[in-house]
Amino acid sequence: MIFKAQNNPENKKYLLLLYGAIIGIAFDILFYNKTLGVSYIIFIVMILLTLVLFFLGDLKKLNNYAWFFTIPILLLSSAFFIFSNQVLKIINYLIIPLLIIMLVTLAAKVNKSDWSDIRFAGDIVKRIFVPFRFIHRPFTELSNKTGDDDKNYRSRTLPKVIIGLLISIPILAIILWLLSSADIVFKNLFINMPAMKILKHSLIIIFVSVYAICFFWTLLKAFNERKEIVSNKKQWRLFLDPVVLLTILILINVVYTIFSVIQFTYLFGGDSFILPSDFTYAEYARRGFVELIVVTIINFGILIFGITFVKKESNRTFTVIKSFLTLLVIFTFILLISAFYRMLVYEQAYGFTYLRIFVQTFMIMMFFLFIINIIYIWYAKLPIIKSYFIISLSIYIIMNFANVDTIIAKNNINRYYETGEIDIVYLNGLSYDAIPDMQSFYTSIKNSTDPEEKQMAEDILKNFEEKKSELINQKSWQSYNISKYEAEKIIDQELQ
Repeated sequence: MIFKAQNNPENKKYLLLLYGAIIGIAFDILFYNKTLGVSYIIFIVMILLTLVLFFLGDLKKLNNYAWFFTIPILLLSSAFFIFSNQVLKIINYLIIPLLIIMLVTLAAKVNKSDWSDIRFAGDIVKRIFVPFRFIHRPFTELSNKTGDDDKNYRSRTLPKVIIGLLISIPILAIILWLLSSADIVFKNLFINMPAMKILKHSLIIIFVSVYAICFFWTLLKAFNERKEIVSNKKQWRLFLDPVVLLTILILINVVYTIFSVIQFTYLFGGDSFILPSDFTYAEYARRGFVELIVVTIINFGILIFGITFVKKESNRTFTVIKSFLTLLVIFTFILLISAFYRMLVYEQAYGFTYLRIFVQTFMIMMFFLFIINIIYIWYAKLPIIKSYFIISLSIYIIMNFANVDTIIAKNNINRYYETGEIDIVYLNGLSYDAIPDMQSFYTSIKNSTDPEEKQMAEDILKNFEEKKSELINQKSWQSYNISKYEAEKIIDQELQ
């Protein structure tokens, strides 16, 4: 029955109302007043299944390669179920919806630009905001179904009542909010009314459902009116003189040659070389780290700008330019290695944090992007934006599953055993992912006679008690999370 409805464009419009209602109700059940856990991946799976149902009658018309986007979507969604890192969760809130929109846009072939083109970003923005233009559609369609035909008047009464309720709820919400602000007695009475909870749930369901319906509506409209994409790669105007670029590259590479010699002499040479006065080895490694990253990004820009806009007047000249661009990439690798090594030395001296781990991950990503760049220098047909996207997304997914909190906790604890220095406040601020390592550290110091270690053990135990009280408020099945479950078992064991 659904399959037949899918083949009929008019029936499909009314199925959108059902899809939107299901998504809205599911959103309310899974997320309202709940901490994210297994609920997130359940909701994403529901969205993907809804997309499959939406396109059920048109599967042969789709770009089926686009469904590969479900792999990163499901992997990142499962991180909500497995890990507890709040920083990555916030980033995933943004990335996963964008990946779903990319999947929908490419699968339905409603994009005006190929996703190797920077203008594809415009297609994504359009899919996000255009549904607001059709925010009235669900109501007008219901209204059309409730015409004043005397013959079917009774059978059409219920849809009219539903329309009245849908319109009344947001109006009532505004009126009740204003009246509650005007009279504190009314506010106290209103807050305790069961109708208040019903109203909140209704508002959430309506908002999510209407947006979902409008999103599918605009997608259906674009799908029915789509045209074949003319995949003309944008031809940039070539204005950069090759001699000018070559001069710039020669001067820059000379500077980088001198810098590289210094790096190998003082930084990688370690304590065997005399450093400038008033510098420890860790301080020397720390200084200039940010500057090196900025220089790396500048090199990235020079490389792309040069290879894209230089005039191809002579094959020999262009080959020389590509050789110097390749040399620039090699020197950039040295810069990245230098910056990465500086961060390692700095971490050994001052400890591990989220920011330092994320910066190191960014440098690893840049390293792989420059490998892509060196291929692009000699093979200009490489779809470079797609390559950047795939590499960046792959490294980000790996970071999600690397368990950053465990890395930070283990390395800082090992550093304490070697140096006697640790920031216990920072460690206690890590997510539930770090609890197993914190337990091991607590076990090793709880019977210590050293006053500092006894104080640290007390701080860890106090942190366990605080996290225990947090976990008590996250008992719903929607909030189930593996790292929280494991942490709760460990905390219960230590607090007995």
